[in-house]
Amino acid sequence: MGTKSRLFLLPLLAFLESTILFSVASRAFAHEREFLMIKDKPYLLVVGSVNEPVYVGDKSGVELFAYTPDPKDPLNDESKSVKPVTGLEKTVRVEITAGPKNKTLDFDPDDSNPAHYTATFFPSAQTTYTYTLTGIIDNTPIHIGYTCVPGAGDDTPGNNTKATLSNGVIREGMAGGFPCPLPRDEVTIP
Repeated sequence: MGTKSRLFLLPLLAFLESTILFSVASRAFAHEREFLMIKDKPYLLVVGSVNEPVYVGDKSGVELFAYTPDPKDPLNDESKSVKPVTGLEKTVRVEITAGPKNKTLDFDPDDSNPAHYTATFFPSAQTTYTYTLTGIIDNTPIHIGYTCVPGAGDDTPGNNTKATLSNGVIREGMAGGFPCPLPRDEVTIP
């Protein structure tokens, strides 16, 4: 292969690689974002499933990112002004509900990202899952539910209606959503 051919192929390969990475990343991260005031302090909680899209029987879990939000753009978890909220694995748990069944799990912190917490489980049915955060944030009891919606994603319309979720916990806004587990036969090859 000549020098001109190599010079042409390098930018083309770089472009293709970045296009593939971007398309995979944009499809794999669909989470619900909530801007909350907890005891008069702002928090941005981002909740969804691990390893989206999730298929029945696959290893997944609840994924929580917790930040002090950007005051100018409080629902933007990618802002350079967000700061991680650490230590929640000590005070917050998650109750997973699927139909009539439920299970409460502890969160594990992510050593590489101080804002990231996970609670691993394997979804066993194609149904609606609700993840309810329970415990204490900023010395305030919380009980905040997040429910999957078929086909939901980061572009799911938000809601800026102020709502009191419990004593000392006020939702100022929300956006996005996360999809429910899909049947395995959608990706099974005979």
